[in-house]
Amino acid sequence: MTVVSIREVTPEIGKEELVESRMRRAAGVMARHGAITRLFKVAVGGGAGDYNLQSMYSKFEEGAVAFKNFGNDPEFHALFRERNSNPAGEIRGPNVYRMVYGAPTKPPRPVLVQRLYHMPRNNVQSVLELAPQLDKLMQTVDVAVGIAVPIIADDHETMGVVYRFKSMEHWGTSLDQMVDNKDFQGLVSKANELGSLKQSRMLLAI
Repeated sequence: MTVVSIREVTPEIGKEELVESRMRRAAGVMARHGAITRLFKVAVGGGAGDYNLQSMYSKFEEGAVAFKNFGNDPEFHALFRERNSNPAGEIRGPNVYRMVYGAPTKPPRPVLVQRLYHMPRNNVQSVLELAPQLDKLMQTVDVAVGIAVPIIADDHETMGVVYRFKSMEHWGTSLDQMVDNKDFQGLVSKANELGSLKQSRMLLAI
């Protein structure tokens, strides 16, 4: 199992570098207390320009201990004091999710595409029954697939499907092969019968 906590920031104009610097520092503090951290910027799609900090754990207890410890870290407190005296953007989260299918790749991949669905919780199991077919299909283009559902979040009828790519070129060639693939389109159609796609975005590691 992988537990993922996500913090997102929409930077104020002219303060992007300050936001990125603070998020890098926050990621460092979290990592010192046991989190596996990844920092992304949304390049295309919903929330383009936002920063996305992910901290990952192998179980909830591990995440809870890390959350308590880095929350008491003096540098973490210093970051919040800086934020209060010189705000640089709008912070959302942390929201906590659980990967119900797939896991982050090792080594991590630098390009993620997230497709966010409005998904009634009663339909989650039906989606998971489709997941192995999607995974097998995406393996033909060496794309890693994951599915996440909320545990503590502002929207509990959201399901995230993430596609992990080795590079922008890999994303382009994979998409060229999938857009006309009847099996892929069939799976997308089945997913749309269970929920509705409400947002998609591309995240680049920074």
